Amino acid sequence: MQSAVLNVRSSAGRRKCTRPGLLLLVVLVASGPVLATPGSGASVAESAAVADAPKRINVTDPGWRPPVAADVVLPAMLEPARAEEIARQWGVQLLSLRLSAGDYMMDFRFRVLDADKAAVFFDQRIKPYVLVERSSAKLPVPMATKVGALRPTNRGKNIRADRNYYMMFANPDRHVQRGGKATLVIGDFRVEHLTVN
Repeated sequence: MQSAVLNVRSSAGRRKCTRPGLLLLVVLVASGPVLATPGSGASVAESAAVADAPKRINVTDPGWRPPVAADVVLPAMLEPARAEEIARQWGVQLLSLRLSAGDYMMDFRFRVLDADKAAVFFDQRIKPYVLVERSSAKLPVPMATKVGALRPTNRGKNIRADRNYYMMFANPDRHVQRGGKATLVIGDFRVEHLTVN
């Protein structure tokens, strides 16, 4: 039997390995799992387990498309007639009032339709809050130490129409639950009976 020669890289440089057993071990480890053949003596369960292994996805394949999540339909935040009235009077479209951050924050999203009418939403002198209808708790916009209030302002005169904006409200002790009703107050703007999603 001839002994195979294997070059092994080490910190001292290259050296030759002449042990055939080590070469066989390296070849078997490098080749990966071996499928069972009919004459090899492997059980049917072992070969079925290898065949049922998850297949790898090749994301570089031009025909591959990422999975798409199903559309989520949330209940309406308020009645359509009231939403149209708010859009006409205040120049904003109310998009959502959702719980986030483990239900300890509320994320209010709105779309500006008319920047001049919606100026009250961005006035930094006005302190917006949510009034919980069930418990009469007043939930303000939190003030973060380094970034300030978690709401947009118009300091740079950068508010534009047809863009979405946000405000975050604190929800300590989880005063508001999903499906609960709340009143949003921003200066003279006040809308009652909003459904929290």
